[in-house]
Amino acid sequence: MIGILLRVAVLTGLYLLIVSSTAPGDIGTGLVLASLVVAVGRRHRGTSAPTSARATLRRLAGVPALVGGTLVDVVTGSVDVIRCCLRRPPDPGLVWLPTGPTSPSSFAAWGIRLGITPNTVVVDVDEERGAVLVHVLDAHDPDTVRAEQMAAYRTRQRKVFP
Repeated sequence: MIGILLRVAVLTGLYLLIVSSTAPGDIGTGLVLASLVVAVGRRHRGTSAPTSARATLRRLAGVPALVGGTLVDVVTGSVDVIRCCLRRPPDPGLVWLPTGPTSPSSFAAWGIRLGITPNTVVVDVDEERGAVLVHVLDAHDPDTVRAEQMAAYRTRQRKVFP
């Protein structure tokens, strides 16, 4: 029960951040939408074992690092884009980022996180291969791009979306 309430609270908070409002109508809308998402998610999950409150709290404890790290990525990505606008881009291109076997929610979260940053665009997701194809502004050293993205994935996202 605690896990359900925490999920509803977190999703409602995210909704309020997106709409940039704390009006009573927006709070109510957020609560209704979050409750529907949690209910559909529980029904869709079906026969899988319920998540313990401890596991839910452990995952929620990783949210500040994920959000903070994503904000840092957005700022540094914005700086990269500004540099590229002021002078010629270094070497834009496509890079495959291996994720290994992950859950669909982890794949989706990584795609969203990469899409938020202005210097990366998700082009393709290959769940069978366990990789994401990303267009980056500076692809002259794909191994460095992979290492940076994998470090962010392991230290930030994996704690919240295993």
